[in-house]
Amino acid sequence: MKEIVVVAPFSSMADVTRHVITEFGFANVDILEADPENVLETMRTAIDLGAKVVISRGGFYETIKAAFDIPVVEVKVTAFDLIEIFKEVKQSGERGPISVIGHRNVIYGAEIIAEVMGLQAECVQTIDKDGIAHEVERQIRQGVRTFVGDNNVKAAIDKPNCRVFLVHSGSQAMLTAIQQAEEILLAAREQKEKAQQFATIIDFVHDGIVAIDTQGRITVFNSASEKLTGFSKHDALGKRINEIIPETRLLGILDTEKQVIGDIQWLDNQTVVATNRVPVIVDGEIRGAVATYQDITEVQKLEQKIRIRLSEKGFIAQYTFADIVHRSDTVAACIHNAAKFADYDTSVLICGPSGVGKELFAQGIHNSSPRKNSPFVAINCAALPETLIESELFGYVEGSFTGATRKGKPGLFEMAHGGTIFLDEISELPLLLQGRLLRVLQERQVMRLGDNKLIPVDVRIVCATNRDLRSLVNQNQFRGDLYFRIAILNLYIPPLNERADDIELLSTHFVEEFGQRYRKGRMSLSQEALDFLRHYEFRGNVRELRGMIERAVVICEDRSISVDDLNALPHATASGDTEETAPTFPDGLTLRDMESEYISHVFRKTRGSIKESSAILGIGRTTLWRKIREIQANERNNYQPNEMFRNETLNFNTKHE
Repeated sequence: MKEIVVVAPFSSMADVTRHVITEFGFANVDILEADPENVLETMRTAIDLGAKVVISRGGFYETIKAAFDIPVVEVKVTAFDLIEIFKEVKQSGERGPISVIGHRNVIYGAEIIAEVMGLQAECVQTIDKDGIAHEVERQIRQGVRTFVGDNNVKAAIDKPNCRVFLVHSGSQAMLTAIQQAEEILLAAREQKEKAQQFATIIDFVHDGIVAIDTQGRITVFNSASEKLTGFSKHDALGKRINEIIPETRLLGILDTEKQVIGDIQWLDNQTVVATNRVPVIVDGEIRGAVATYQDITEVQKLEQKIRIRLSEKGFIAQYTFADIVHRSDTVAACIHNAAKFADYDTSVLICGPSGVGKELFAQGIHNSSPRKNSPFVAINCAALPETLIESELFGYVEGSFTGATRKGKPGLFEMAHGGTIFLDEISELPLLLQGRLLRVLQERQVMRLGDNKLIPVDVRIVCATNRDLRSLVNQNQFRGDLYFRIAILNLYIPPLNERADDIELLSTHFVEEFGQRYRKGRMSLSQEALDFLRHYEFRGNVRELRGMIERAVVICEDRSISVDDLNALPHATASGDTEETAPTFPDGLTLRDMESEYISHVFRKTRGSIKESSAILGIGRTTLWRKIREIQANERNNYQPNEMFRNETLNFNTKHE
């Protein structure tokens, strides 16, 4: 069965329909001939076989429309159709009064047309078969023998001396009806597609969605709601909301007409959800309410996935305060203060010499703060050349500079949105970028290189330095306004030499760590080794201790690490030369001269390696490069190094990493 069905009450209408279908190429139209006794049964069969839109006229149209919930298009009776039937009456030779009986669409305008054509006609409007039969009987009693109408009128006349002229619908009326049916079918398809799209979207989302009407009865109940409540959609639709969710607060929205966002609610004794409830307002009148539910356990799982992805990108803080190995009261006080700072969303400046674990405290602050489930982005300001720091921090757009990627790149501030950005060695940030950083902190907006748009960012700043920033401010090497902006909360981590109580515990911890990593089994420090470590001067702090223990674990051939294992140092260079004797410095050198001489010595010792030299000197690579340039400038100004280095001229421009 095709989707459009024409139900014809008489064969002439079926013939007209076939003619229109053939002439205009309607491929989706079927024709069914019926009579008043079987029209309903015929329609049931057609609908079961796939009919979507019905076309009929007169009494059939009214009957089908009243009996079935399906679009029904009426074939109109036009003025041309009435003219044709009155011409037929006139040509038949009938001269008596004419009774036109039928539905309004059949008889409308018939009296005027009959009068114009010189016929005496009375129009009687009816709505059903009983009314038609009654009017036919009444007209016959009044002497009327000529009738105009449809099959119902014909069926009501059983007098042999009466004649019935059937009103036919012409080709134009049928063409219009079929075109209307196709438009209805197309609109129904589009509406069904949209409804299916909305239903799919509602079912696809992870949130439970429930909608009610003004009576509190459920009109929408998606698959997520089924999982949360244990009720099927079939059982829930049409029921009152409190029958499905006894703890519901959605009915209150019908009274208050106010939305509630982020409410925590128990659906039962085991399921806790975060819910939003909003009214449905149409033309200023409340027509219902909608609630969305999120299972908090699912939210936690999603957060865990996000944290895993952030971990893959490196934007996650791995350590907490519990990971800080200590025994001293000094470090305990530092942890106590840092934990207090974590609760307040303001800038923190962590100070202390290199190697004390400043980033460990920064990560602990992040993981104890409300931002713990958001990114933690760390950048070492001394590790990047000045030309790259700006683009890394603030990002750039396509074409902003040579080598910029095609689609641009977000900066670290954008990546840290909602979380924490850790700026290590903040003292090495160039003055120009200090101004940009200050503006970001004040305005909470960044602008990418080459762009003219501001991007809102919500980040917490944690900075670290191993230098005296106040002194640098006085020397105009660090902006004072930036210093006071980042140093709202200060945390000082003392060097390892000032907290000897931690040395043994840290040493034992590192021995266990590296013993497992290198599969050396269970190892320990000898008593002599422990005594040696307690009295050792750790210039590199915890970092130096960690490296010393790692080296000792690797070279130790026993279960007990000795002093010799701790003292083991590289001896010969790759070329076979013996290790240089440490330089001696004559009297009369300034502190600057001694610094330059020592940098030169270390640079020679590492055979020009910036990486190794910066590690030995305990300064960043950017700082080392700056000092090298200062030495070069002094040499150009006839600066003479002391006699010991007079024959050891260095060409810094040719050194390598």
